Amino acid sequence: MANEMKPLTQGLVTAREEMKHLHTASLYAQLWILWSVHSIQSGDSCDTMIQMEREERQVGLGHSFMLSCRFSCVHPSDDLHWLKNEQSVANTTTNQSNFNFSLRIDAAEPHHSGEYHCQTQGASSNTVVIRVVDLSVRVSSAAVEVLEGDTVELSCTPVSPLNATLFWAQGECEENRTVSHHRTLRISPVTIRHNTDYHCCCSIPTSPPLHRSQRVQVTVLRLQSILSCQLLWYLLCKAGIFLLLLATVIIILACRGHY
Repeated sequence: MANEMKPLTQGLVTAREEMKHLHTASLYAQLWILWSVHSIQSGDSCDTMIQMEREERQVGLGHSFMLSCRFSCVHPSDDLHWLKNEQSVANTTTNQSNFNFSLRIDAAEPHHSGEYHCQTQGASSNTVVIRVVDLSVRVSSAAVEVLEGDTVELSCTPVSPLNATLFWAQGECEENRTVSHHRTLRISPVTIRHNTDYHCCCSIPTSPPLHRSQRVQVTVLRLQSILSCQLLWYLLCKAGIFLLLLATVIIILACRGHY
């Protein structure tokens, strides 16, 4: 009896293993179909994303600046916008799924300051703050006269919301002409070689840096020349007085002779 049941048992085991293999193959087939459907759906639609630099930028008055947004998975029917303080300042459309949309501002003015960001249907970028700043330079005097051998002080004050750096230059604003890095330039004793123009050269850390300068004309008077001029005026005055007295005497004598 045991010998008769043995072939039957082996047949049941074989059938069970075949059913197991068929079930495993069917499961793999189902998973492959699901993955294929997901891939097709992902290829047909995706979420639009926007990438933009995250920073606050200081822009010098009169300078240019450019902002750029990277749009990914753009839908052809969507409008792309640049907004400043929630007001649209530029818009476009594109047939490209990935697109760089740039905004350029030339000769920046104070009204260009604000919060900028990109936007399209269902997507918005982070905000970038633009701040337009200016720099002015004030000096104690635009022109000074000083005697040779004396002392002269020239003062300079930069005016800006940002911290400014400055240096005094003899001549144009060039690093190799620097004579001081202090706000007050003190020259003592003054010589004839100081008879020239000085510039107070300032800059602030905008991007790119904003530079401004103010000129001071220094005129050195030589003591010998002044003394010569004073002597000349003295002689002229003496001569004038002598001529006046002589004319007076002549008139008096003429009047007496007439009577």
